[in-house]
Amino acid sequence: MAEFNEECTGCGACAAVCPFLAEYGTPDLILRERPEASFYCTSCGKCSAVCPLDLSPAAAFFEVKQRLVQEGQVPLPARRVLDGARGFAKTGHGFPFTFYGSKDTVFWPGCGLAANRPGLAREIRKILSSRLKKQVGLVLDCCYDPVYGLGDTATACAALQDINKRLRDGGVTKVITGCLNCHKLLSQHLEDIEVVFILELLPPDLFEKQGQGPMYLHHPCPSARWEETRGAARRLFNYLTGTNLQASPPAGAVPITGTSDAQCCGAGGGLCSSAPELADRFLDRIVGEGGGRTMVTYCVGCQNRFLKRGVEAVHLLECLPGITPRRKAPSPLGQWFNRLSLAITERLKTGKSLAVVIIALLIGGGIYLNEINVFSETLLILSLCYSPSPCGRFSGRSGRTKRRRFLINPVKRTKQNKEI
Repeated sequence: MAEFNEECTGCGACAAVCPFLAEYGTPDLILRERPEASFYCTSCGKCSAVCPLDLSPAAAFFEVKQRLVQEGQVPLPARRVLDGARGFAKTGHGFPFTFYGSKDTVFWPGCGLAANRPGLAREIRKILSSRLKKQVGLVLDCCYDPVYGLGDTATACAALQDINKRLRDGGVTKVITGCLNCHKLLSQHLEDIEVVFILELLPPDLFEKQGQGPMYLHHPCPSARWEETRGAARRLFNYLTGTNLQASPPAGAVPITGTSDAQCCGAGGGLCSSAPELADRFLDRIVGEGGGRTMVTYCVGCQNRFLKRGVEAVHLLECLPGITPRRKAPSPLGQWFNRLSLAITERLKTGKSLAVVIIALLIGGGIYLNEINVFSETLLILSLCYSPSPCGRFSGRSGRTKRRRFLINPVKRTKQNKEI
């Protein structure tokens, strides 16, 4: 970082393309006077792309995040977001939301696709099995990218080591990712396992051409790292729309289609939670460039941001045959329910842990019903206490009283068992 400060001239080229820098100043100024503001950097890398000195402000900001996390000096707003990210990732990385299919090649849809389009995740696995002419497994887990992006690399890397071990123990040699953020971390941290992004494997003619009017291709910010990924998305978009993005429209004509550079929608680095108004400025730029056209992207998070803004948005994978693009983003509770349902469905297919799966389903259903005020733990206890028993021993008033006491006084269970 010291070297960066010495070389950065504060020319402002990066501030012209980044809402964060436009608000807080040039990188050299922030790093010297307000290092805690580094947590508002989404790490999209747009600044690095335009720097005339080939410097990387995003890398410098990320280094500051790591140091502040290690030193326990994270400012309160960022600490709250980081704690939330840790809780999100820990939950998604544990039972009952994880599932590891035991195949040498697996599809890793990522949290976003599993939470928003679980049926699509299953369909893609079938398509891959057909294309590759072998059974492709499904892996459901969280890669800890939200935690990693906020500078807690130690926690994220520990989880990635565990993921790497579970994959290798299961005989996995190839992971096909459906999420660019997952692709970013897995390609960096998995050892002896090939990692490929889904769009690089599916040919355009496998998709259905779209007739939804003017469309605009948005490249998610992680794609800035891989030209081959952006190229695959452009070729697919050209096929779907029947246009050539490289060709210029006639003078004075409004282009039917268009494309952006790799840009952040404002969700990176937890910015939507720590500074929602600043995050919206990132989104405003992309929506403005879209000019009212349907936004086409290949990131579930970006699609959700567009949909919540009221902008029509389509994920490229929703252009597969038989798939209807969604019109709204599920609620957070609905997303967790989708992930749980997908994991339970996959476990049921294996024929193992049926009892555990049923318990998990009951727990998930109870949580959902409790959230919508249809059900509560108090109602469960009362229903157990006063409902008639099929075995007859607890039927009648005396039986109900015994059952109620048995439940309410668990310390006396042994004694009451003898009495019964």
